Amino acid sequence: MLQRLPVEIVAVHKGDIILVRHFPYLKSRQIAWWESNKDMIKAKYGIPHKSEDGYYSVNIMDFGEGYRVDRGTDEGSGLLCFDDMTVPARCIEKIPLRRIGWSQNSGLFYR
Repeated sequence: MLQRLPVEIVAVHKGDIILVRHFPYLKSRQIAWWESNKDMIKAKYGIPHKSEDGYYSVNIMDFGEGYRVDRGTDEGSGLLCFDDMTVPARCIEKIPLRRIGWSQNSGLFYR
């Protein structure tokens, strides 16, 4: 039987972005992971940040090869950089895994 590595939260950034390693492949397991960990994430990281009307959006992204420096070239177009970091290597490859949110129009959503 294939043993799965536990999901590792590597970092959390402003804008409700969670960087992870070993995120489940299947949508059902991704949602199960969120449901099992959302209270811990709220308590530890203060995510999600809800607006006055209750809207929120959390983006879970793959940490990939780790932080990189944006060299200002075309290769940087696939990078997401974090202004809450003051070091040169403050960008990751944009590899979104799951978006979880709530709005008055759609209710709870997983994308």
